[in-house]
Amino acid sequence: MTYPSQPGYPTPQYGGQSPQPQQQNNLWLIGGAVLTVLIIIMTVILLVVQRTQGSDSTDGDGGGSTDGASSDTETDGGGDTDGGDSGGDGLEAVEMTADACDAFDMTMFEEVYGSFDPAETYKSASNSGGLGSLSCTFYNAEYTSIYLTVSDYETPDDAAYWVESDADYYNAEAGYEFSEYTDYGDVGSMYSSSTDNSSKSIYLHVAVGSLEIKANTTLYSAEEVEEQPAIDTMADFLVQSGELFADYQ
Repeated sequence: MTYPSQPGYPTPQYGGQSPQPQQQNNLWLIGGAVLTVLIIIMTVILLVVQRTQGSDSTDGDGGGSTDGASSDTETDGGGDTDGGDSGGDGLEAVEMTADACDAFDMTMFEEVYGSFDPAETYKSASNSGGLGSLSCTFYNAEYTSIYLTVSDYETPDDAAYWVESDADYYNAEAGYEFSEYTDYGDVGSMYSSSTDNSSKSIYLHVAVGSLEIKANTTLYSAEEVEEQPAIDTMADFLVQSGELFADYQ
C-alpha cells in the first residue's frame, strides 16, 4: 500500500545544497568590518585635511609678517651699506637743491669756528642734463667761512679725473703745498697756499663714486681758528656730503 508524500516538506533535488546560515553571518561580519575600516580612514583623512588647512593659514600669517620685517630690514640696511641713506649722525639722503645746504650738521663747525647764523649761509644749486651741482658757504660771526661744492658726473671716472688732475696744477711749482688725501673718498688731494703771513687757504678735494666734493677755507692769523681743527671740520663736511647725496653716487 503506497502513501502520498505530505505537503510542506518538499524533497530536495538531487545534488542541491541546503541553506548555510553560518556563511551569511560571516559575510555580515566582513561587511561590517570593511565599513568600520572605511569610516576610520575617512575620519583620519578629514583630520589630516583640517590640520593641513590650519597649518597653511598659520604659515600665511607668519609669511606676511616675515615679508614685512624683511622689507624694513632691506630698506634700513641698504642705506647703511651705501653709506648715504643714514650716516652716523642720522643724516638722511636729500635732493641736490639749494635747500640741501640746510641739511648739514653744523655741530663741528660751531665747535671750531664759533657761532653760526643759518641766515648768512650762501646757497646755490644747478642742474644740467640731469647732473646736479651744489655750492654752500658757511660763515662764522667774523665771516670766516668754509666753502663747499658738490658736483655729480656721469661716471666715477669723470669725478676722479678732476681730483687726480690737482697734482698738475696745485704743486710746488705753482706755489702750493700738495699731498694726497686718503682719509675719505676713492681718490683725494689736499693743498694749501699762503699769500703772506696773515692768511692761509686750505683745500680738500675728493671723489666719492660719481660725486666730486671740494671744501676750502681761508684762515687768518688774527682769528683763533686753528689749522688742524679747520681741516677736520672740512673733512666732516666731505663725509656728510657723501651721506646726504648717496643716491647720486
